[in-house]
Amino acid sequence: MFCGMLAMFHDQMTPNTAAGGMVEVPPKWPACPDIARRAGEFTLVMALHPQCPCSRASVSELGQLMARTAGKMDAVALFVVPAGAPADWLRTDLLNQVKQIPGVRIIYDRDGADARRFGADTSGQVALFDPAGTLVFCGGITDGRGHEGDNVGSDAVLDLVRGQRGPVVRTDVYGCSLGLCPVSQQGEKQR
Repeated sequence: MFCGMLAMFHDQMTPNTAAGGMVEVPPKWPACPDIARRAGEFTLVMALHPQCPCSRASVSELGQLMARTAGKMDAVALFVVPAGAPADWLRTDLLNQVKQIPGVRIIYDRDGADARRFGADTSGQVALFDPAGTLVFCGGITDGRGHEGDNVGSDAVLDLVRGQRGPVVRTDVYGCSLGLCPVSQQGEKQR
């Protein structure tokens, strides 16, 4: 039993490395016809796999950030829809959770084209751009799979939006791969 608990803890604390770690995030806002950046505001883009249970914590942290930044940050949630996804692909609690956060724009990202533009390969991965469109933070805003609460990623985003530049500009991401998450016929994540 102890070994099983240790293995589960190890999985929760291991960042996604499906693509060899985080891929290259563009240093400036990419050309993206589906997403307009609001001039003069920080913009946070979060890529999400709608079937990823690990991302519930990331979305919860996003809700906290939106409440704590009080209109100083625009947020976009990219829900990746792979080619051939079943009709009910997006009917998930995760999408409903995001819909409850005031100020978050939801984009249905067909084939993950927008996620690729932002260098995202893991569900829950965020990129924060300053008002001039320069990347100032990328990574995750949780400290483990499904872990809510204090973490360096959320703190870094909050500090940057409040005008304080801290030492953290990149963190690990804990979630399913956006392109490789195994899905059964019923749309449930497989382990």
